[in-house]
Amino acid sequence: MCMLVPDESRASHIGWCAGHSALIAFCIVSILLIDVGCCTQTGPTAGRNVMAPLNSTEQAVLVSEDIIKPRCDKLGYRSITLPNKLRVLLISDPDTDKAAAALNVRVGSMCDPVELPGLAHFCEHMLFYSSAKYPVEDEYSKFISDHGGHTNAFTAAEDTNYQFDVNWDALPEALDRFAQFFISPLISAGGVEREVNAVDSEHGKNIAVDAWRFHQLNKATANQDHPYARFFTGNAETLMTTPTKNGIDVRAAVADWHAKYYSANLMTAAVYGKHTLDELQQLAVGCFSPVATQDLKAPEFPANVYGDKHLGILTRVVPVKESHTLDIQWDIPPTEPHYRKAPTNYLSHLLGHEGSGSAFALLKARGLVTSLSAGEGGGLSSRGFFGVRVELTEEGNQRVGEVAEVIFKYLDLLRQPGAISEQIYTELTGLQELRFNWRDKLPPYSVTTSLAGAMAHYPDRDLLLAMYHVPQEFDPACIKEYLDHLTPHRARLTWATRAHDQQQQQQNGTTTPITKPAALDNLPPCDLTSEPIYGTKYNVTPIPEPWMKHWTNGVAVPGLHLPSANPFVPDDLSMKAVMGDKEGLPDLLVQGSAARVWQRTDLRFESPKATIVLDFQSPAAYASPESAVCCRLLVKLLADYLNEVAYPAELAGLSYSISNHLAGFQVSCQGYSQKLPVLLDLILDDLANFRVKADRFAVVAEAVAREYANVAYQQPYQWAMYRAELLLNYKRWMIDQYQKVITQLTPESLTAQMPRLMQRMFVEGLMIGNVSPEEASDIVDSAINKLKAGWGSSTIWPGEEKDLRIVKLPAGVTSALVEAGPNPNNENSAVWVTYQVGPDDLRRNALAGLLVQLAKRDAFNQLRTQQQLGYIVHMYGSSDQGVQGISFLIQSDKFSAAHLALRVEVFVRDTIKRIASLPESEFSAGVSELSKAKLEKPKRLSELASRWWAEIAAGTRVFDRQSAEVEVLKTLTPADLATFTHEVMGVSSGTRRKLMVLIKGK
Repeated sequence: MCMLVPDESRASHIGWCAGHSALIAFCIVSILLIDVGCCTQTGPTAGRNVMAPLNSTEQAVLVSEDIIKPRCDKLGYRSITLPNKLRVLLISDPDTDKAAAALNVRVGSMCDPVELPGLAHFCEHMLFYSSAKYPVEDEYSKFISDHGGHTNAFTAAEDTNYQFDVNWDALPEALDRFAQFFISPLISAGGVEREVNAVDSEHGKNIAVDAWRFHQLNKATANQDHPYARFFTGNAETLMTTPTKNGIDVRAAVADWHAKYYSANLMTAAVYGKHTLDELQQLAVGCFSPVATQDLKAPEFPANVYGDKHLGILTRVVPVKESHTLDIQWDIPPTEPHYRKAPTNYLSHLLGHEGSGSAFALLKARGLVTSLSAGEGGGLSSRGFFGVRVELTEEGNQRVGEVAEVIFKYLDLLRQPGAISEQIYTELTGLQELRFNWRDKLPPYSVTTSLAGAMAHYPDRDLLLAMYHVPQEFDPACIKEYLDHLTPHRARLTWATRAHDQQQQQQNGTTTPITKPAALDNLPPCDLTSEPIYGTKYNVTPIPEPWMKHWTNGVAVPGLHLPSANPFVPDDLSMKAVMGDKEGLPDLLVQGSAARVWQRTDLRFESPKATIVLDFQSPAAYASPESAVCCRLLVKLLADYLNEVAYPAELAGLSYSISNHLAGFQVSCQGYSQKLPVLLDLILDDLANFRVKADRFAVVAEAVAREYANVAYQQPYQWAMYRAELLLNYKRWMIDQYQKVITQLTPESLTAQMPRLMQRMFVEGLMIGNVSPEEASDIVDSAINKLKAGWGSSTIWPGEEKDLRIVKLPAGVTSALVEAGPNPNNENSAVWVTYQVGPDDLRRNALAGLLVQLAKRDAFNQLRTQQQLGYIVHMYGSSDQGVQGISFLIQSDKFSAAHLALRVEVFVRDTIKRIASLPESEFSAGVSELSKAKLEKPKRLSELASRWWAEIAAGTRVFDRQSAEVEVLKTLTPADLATFTHEVMGVSSGTRRKLMVLIKGK
């Protein structure tokens, strides 16, 4: 359960172009990012609407199967409208292992009463407790968890969305429980205070997170008379303390709010299952028909989110993290009415482009930025938001006006005759349709969550087209209309850097002078004020007049031009012949002193795509902190060099990553198999011919240093997990060592390190999908030969093989690390507790998985719901280098780390007792549901590749692990589980191997 807020990471910006041009109008953060296209209509009744009689009532249901879908999509779709006007999209998938459902209510936080900020979000929380039909508290969540699923919900400005998934055969019972949220929730009086605490803890974990702080600051600098400007999350003060003081009954307020707004005609739902469409329809009708309707009109809000005084402003902000960013935002008319024309898709495609001639390429060449993303996101029904976000270098932080100038000048370029080009639009449309027609299958949970929300905005026939933003109509006038809004005078600039605070301290004489000039970009130091909810320091002024003059002087910036045609668009989508079992296991294709590579031509997903993983293992890669940092710089510089030429490949549906690890570095590529070797050759050629460029070294080393510094500003639970990794990995350097090294490295020292790093190498790999054994062998040979030619690389010596080991904790004692968190301003404490199970063993793995399956829901209910320890509470099975464990993770802004650790121990002791007397029926149910979860088939090639690569990386190579562990599960007894639980977790067993990491908050 959560509030919706824009994610600050580049890849998670909904509708933002930075390596991808996809747009999603309905903003679902951290739920789903998918691209789009069009092709066929669904089912035998495509193109017609019918009135279908119900089995259970005499009322009629309006049915439509006129839904356009992609060529590769074999799912069945049907839209039904119930007599109460609740619309449901049914999705039938005969091959699915999981079922899912989501329901979107077209009402959100902008409908909060002024006297109860956060009420919509709080109502979302309260619906999970119980209902008239299922009055036992937490019964819904327990049922879902027991049947292999999970639940969640989120509240946005104008929508509230509830979701779950479950093993497919439990859908009827799960859906009935889910529907009670909207039919007869009890709004438990006993749960009000507990859930207020849960909301307060949720808010508490966000206080030190820049994304949340900036989101609220954007509201604080908007029109304060508009509902958008309110505090949406809520906390104990707004939901309990102040209302109670003012004589408001909070429980009654929730019930009244639910009754007022939760009307069936404002609801849209999606149900995904293995059942036929007729069976799903019967389920949906039976479950959702009782939802009451009031025939309400969807809430409407004015368009004046910003007045004239809120535009043309510069907001200087002090972030929590070590970062320099510039955000440029414009408010624009809503794009929903123009979904077929997708005007902002065209603009984000060009403004967010990273190839030759782009704004990013020019700014990067000047050493001013390290990333740029652009697009629409987070808008309202009455007003949209379009923005550009750049991450600045130290130099760029001194020349912010120049950075913004390049962006505005690129927008001027788009206003030139011919810049709104049908040729570019056609290519963009083709790329979107290509992605859509061959898009990977997505988890049912993600599909239903997104579709339930999109249904509130788009007609059934165009639902998939609109949600995935496939451009359908080229309308240059429409594009120009939106482009005309993107001017300097209408812009809102947010410049975030901790140097703003340093300037004020210097001005006040409270600190020593900083190394950079006090006047950033020739602007005088500013007086800062604090935003009241999060305490963010900021200052607002009109955009400086000298900047505005430069941006609007009509002088073009040399080096900016529109992109060329994309050379990576595939024209051969044929598929290889498959030998043997369609769903077999990978074969060891290459085994020698230089390489060990597995391969499988696997077309179970019927897609012309492949995944290639090449893991380059060097004994020098992690020999010292210096070598580890040099390896990090290598992969970051490689990505930096490749960006301009490889960016078109990403637009054409190819992707790649280059990462370092404890034994070397890894190159992986995914996408259409015809062009994949071309992309891989580019990467390997750059690796073979790698040379350190001094100017790019300075920029990248600065970014890596900031990356290391920002580890200290992670959430405390993340720091706890990091500290645990340091303790458990046999060889692991520390972040403060990296920080010392990075300040001392030079281009010359990295150049000197490279021959040592590349001198001896072993390649381990996996290639699966639409790739033949012959092609895979050629790729391996090419990689080895390129390294030999470029670096004279030879094979490793015996004894230099990758050797990653985990420390075996002492038996019969508890090992512990207790320390203060690295961020002195973070009030949250955290604890990470693990009980080591031991090295990979099918039987012990099965027992550990079964114990987690039977206990994790109780852990959440006891530690979070009942005891209210914190918002983040998890019990899960962990694995590190093949060593298994049972782990707990809790973060709290109200309790000490010691108290959290104590409550975990008490829960564990209670669990041991419960498992010792576990009824046979509950044990059997746990085995059954865990077996279903383990046998769940991968949905897409990347998921299968990740599963198999995990086996290779850990050295276990049990490629059929899921079925093998299920076979072991069938042999277990309740006595086996009781014995195992006592042995692994029992304080008196003498065999327990326990580690605790306690991070103390402010």
